Parts: sequence; C-alpha cells; structure tokens
Amino acid sequence: MSRPPKTVVTGFDEIVRSDPSVWEIQTAGAGPQGQLPLTAEMLLESPSGDIFGLTQNAGMGWDPRELGRPQFLMLSTQGGIRASDGKPIALGYHTGHWEIGLLMQAAAQELAALGGLPFAGFCSDPCDGRTQGTPGMMDSLAYRNDAAIVLRRLARSLPTRRGVLGVATCDKGLPAMMMALAALRDLPCVLVPGGVTLPPTDGEDAGTVQSIGARFAHGELTLERAADLGCRACGSPGGGCQFLGTAATSQVVGEALGLSLPHTALAPSGQPVWLDMARRSARALMALAARGSCCTSPRWRTPPGCGARSCRTGSTSTGRCRAWWTCCRTGPGTTPPCGSSWPAACPR
Repeated sequence: MSRPPKTVVTGFDEIVRSDPSVWEIQTAGAGPQGQLPLTAEMLLESPSGDIFGLTQNAGMGWDPRELGRPQFLMLSTQGGIRASDGKPIALGYHTGHWEIGLLMQAAAQELAALGGLPFAGFCSDPCDGRTQGTPGMMDSLAYRNDAAIVLRRLARSLPTRRGVLGVATCDKGLPAMMMALAALRDLPCVLVPGGVTLPPTDGEDAGTVQSIGARFAHGELTLERAADLGCRACGSPGGGCQFLGTAATSQVVGEALGLSLPHTALAPSGQPVWLDMARRSARALMALAARGSCCTSPRWRTPPGCGARSCRTGSTSTGRCRAWWTCCRTGPGTTPPCGSSWPAACPR
C-alpha cells in the first residue's frame, strides 16, 4: 500500500509575509445601481429591519427592481466545499450533506423563475459513523435538538419569509430539520430529503463496511480486502447511507407525514429525478404560500395601529387590522372583539 504524502511544514516567513500587491486596497465602492422599491407607507410603518434587509439584498447583488418579490427561505445541512465539477475543495463530514447544495440550487432557480426571491441558510450536521469509538459519539444525538433550535432561529431571523424549504438527508440533520419545520406551524413548509448514495456494484453497503476493523481483528478479512471494501462502499459521492437506518427511515417518515412530496424519499443523489424533486418542492412551497391566511402571508405581525381599541374606532390601517384580527387573533371565520360584522374569510 502507498504511504500518504508528508505534510509541508510552513516557515515563519511564509506565514507573516504577503505579496506587496495585496496591500493595494480599495476603501470605498459605488454600490449597486438603482433604487429600492420603497413606498412612503413602508418608511412610516414597516420595521427598520425590513428596510435594511432590502439594502442588504441589493448589496448582495440582486436586481433592486425585483426586491419586492415574495421571499422564501431554504434551510439545509450542507457541508464541505464542492467545486462545480464535483471535485472536493474541502471535504464535508459525510456524503449525506455533500451534494445537497445542488438541490438548493435547483429549488432556488425554480423559486426565482416563479417570481419568488430565494434565500438560503445553513446548519451543517455530523456523521455518527465517523465518530464511532470516539468521544464524538456523545454529540450525535444531542446535535438533533441543538440544530432544531438553530434552524428555527435562522427561520425567525428572516422575518419577511413567506415559507421555508428544509433540505436535509441523514439521521442527525434530517430529524433536526423535521422538528424545526414542525415548530414553524404558522408558515408553509416543505421538506426536501437529500436521497441516498448508490451501493457499489461489487462491495458492501455503508452499514456493513463499518465493521471491517472488527472483522480484520477476527481474521475474517485480509488487510488488502478491508482496504478495498472500505474505499468503494459509496457508489456515488452524495446521499445518505443505503440501508434502511435512521436516515433512510426519516426520509420515509417525512413523506408519510406529508412534510415532503410523494415519491421524494430515497431518490438517488445527483440523478435527474433527484433534482426534479427539488424543483417540484419549490413549486409546492409557493402554492402553499399562495393559499395561506394572513397569519402566514405575508407575515404574522400586528398591522400598525391595530388593536382592539383602534379596531373599534376605525383608526389607522382599518382594513388590514380587520383582516388580521379575523384570521390571526380569533381564527378564520369568527368575529373579532370589536363586534363588527367583518369578512369571514382570510384575504388571499
């Protein structure tokens, strides 16, 4: 067997010295061209964060003329840095989160094509196969609850989102994503499972191959055979483990619960049916948002000047106030505390 190459020892000079050209630093920029789609009402009544968010959106390069689009958030457990040709720049923890950026890209392009404004946030996940026999085992199950909290915080940190698309694959990140989406009960949410890696045409799956060390110790495998099996257990670079463990089972459960679309669980990572599933999930999210109540579209927040007293007196933003009380405070089809005969259905 070949030996791994020696690491390069960097000297002090290589650490502290830079090419002089890097110190030619630009200290100001013209900024994006155009204007934010602001109205006088937005400046007077919207939270300052909403306005600053538009500034940030333009700063990141989106066309200012399109910043009034409905916003949709994609959350994922993506890990590693993958070049456009699939080669690793920096490895992730496991194949399950290695390729799901492609799912997010397909979903984002679909959201944009349908008139939405896509956003993306990330909370990467560990691999308990990688931590077996190490202190890292103690973090695997605890990660689920911690990540669910982080993912919910990320969702709330984009207050203008109309819905959330959750993309996750494996037995830590996927349950965490499911818990997070379930807790966002006032928003349309769709789960996008990350699929599975292909089994090798000749070899062992990712579950069986984890025992090569024990089998070698008992004389059941030669060193050469163990090295061979361990190298090619993953028949494709992305997707969760091939066996019906917690990862694959969670994908099936997510589909059974209706969090994800039919026939989306266990799609082979990287294949056309896998990318098609992401695009259809994006369409489903926008369709759910279009059907939502005033609690979910555009957001669950008291309109300016809206309260029981202002509703009775018909003060500022009366129409929006009535709709908000009808749908969000007392439930669709009921009468708010003001006692008026307001519309029984949420506005579309």
